[in-house]
Amino acid sequence: MPGIVKVSITFCLLAFVSGCETLQFYHQAARGQAALLWSRTPTNELLQSKIDPALRDRIEMAGDVLGFASQIGLPVSGAYLSYVATGEPYVVWNVFAAKPYESALKTSCFPVAGCVTYRGYFKRKDADSYANRLESKGYEVYVAGVAAYSTLGWFNDPLLDTFLFRSDEQLAALLFHELAHRVVYVRGDTRFNESLATTIELYALEQWLQTRDESDRFDRYRLSLARRASVIELIMLARHRLALLYDSGIPMAEMKVQKQSIFQEMRDAYSRLRETWAVGKEFYDWMQGPMSNAKLETVADYNEWVPLLTARLDKLGFEQFKRELARLASLSQPERDAELKAELNAKLNAELNGFKLAGNTSR
Repeated sequence: MPGIVKVSITFCLLAFVSGCETLQFYHQAARGQAALLWSRTPTNELLQSKIDPALRDRIEMAGDVLGFASQIGLPVSGAYLSYVATGEPYVVWNVFAAKPYESALKTSCFPVAGCVTYRGYFKRKDADSYANRLESKGYEVYVAGVAAYSTLGWFNDPLLDTFLFRSDEQLAALLFHELAHRVVYVRGDTRFNESLATTIELYALEQWLQTRDESDRFDRYRLSLARRASVIELIMLARHRLALLYDSGIPMAEMKVQKQSIFQEMRDAYSRLRETWAVGKEFYDWMQGPMSNAKLETVADYNEWVPLLTARLDKLGFEQFKRELARLASLSQPERDAELKAELNAKLNAELNGFKLAGNTSR
């Protein structure tokens, strides 16, 4: 997730043009970012001192991942060479919101990141307070904890206890994802930024596991990735069906019933899918909670363009793929969306026709 927190200088400039609520948001953002910067301890100092063996192991593992990232052409340049123990499960809480019968997420606009589809808060209570205000205005909201974010090279981002103690694969995936934001970042296009970061994350993780010659772990990763992709297809199909529903013009009462039916059919399809798995519970917890447009759109932000971008990466190779990303980034957002959506909609329409032929339509 790219950081929307930059420096208190920006906050001071905005004080002359922003409303009270926006000022409060920038104040907590600047304060939270500053607290992380002031709390950093260089990892080389930690490794030369007497520290918990588990912390030493994780710092060394992160160093291995960063070295590999640099080898394959990801811009590391000083990132993750310090450590902060926050004592919290997440560093930021993101608030996503959407209207009940619209797919688009509510956007918030900032000087550096542009318009993004969330607001990030360093304290859960502040996120919940903002979410409650949006709900009172008729929005559906989804609050999600975030273990890490990128400041896009503005600062040397530290390792955090919110993610450092994950498994080797999970730690590597997160670092690859955040470093990918430094490859290409388009102001105001969260979905493109997150999808390309997820694409690069998966590519780099596969390469890293192969170089470690851990065939069993690599095989488990491939199977987990396949399970995850199959669930994302169900979610993307549900989003596509909802978009068609919202554009149908049917009475609101009927639309409400059909909306819940689509959610339930997605859950039922997930249950049938899980029955085919020998192991794994990808998206299990996510599927159990309340469902909303905002919740589905968060998955889309991180994954919608991934299959399309992955196909281009496989065809072009990593270095040429980075040039392809630069080309896409040079387009206007309507041009970029049109190119990607045309390809994606053809795929989804084919899947929807198959879904209808199977007899799983809303009633």
